[in-house]
Amino acid sequence: METPDPRFRCYKCKEELMFEVKIGRRDMCPSCYSYLHCCFNCKFWDPDVHNQCTEHQGEFIRDRAEGNFCLYFTFKPIDDAGDDEADAAKEKLASLFGGSTEKASPKSADEARERLESLFKK
Repeated sequence: METPDPRFRCYKCKEELMFEVKIGRRDMCPSCYSYLHCCFNCKFWDPDVHNQCTEHQGEFIRDRAEGNFCLYFTFKPIDDAGDDEADAAKEKLASLFGGSTEKASPKSADEARERLESLFKK
């Protein structure tokens, strides 16, 4: 069985990307113009580890969204195995409070206050 080509997505706008050549340091997303060769698009980026990089030989990068010269950069492929972990967590949190993540933001300060007060009614 032939394995499909990996698919990639911009970290910022979530637009699916296709490229035929290796990504350069200054290549940008055609949709949102963010740098593609940056830590946030790398499979080694992890905000929960030291230096936010699981590649222990990588150098410290100050601006994670800026294009960089990291030798270990490997574009993170789209994981089709399951739903996005963050979206699942948001849905679970919304269900705890009886709301939906699709609920519109309050239009005014008065509406926001009413929503807050309704949460704490007896």
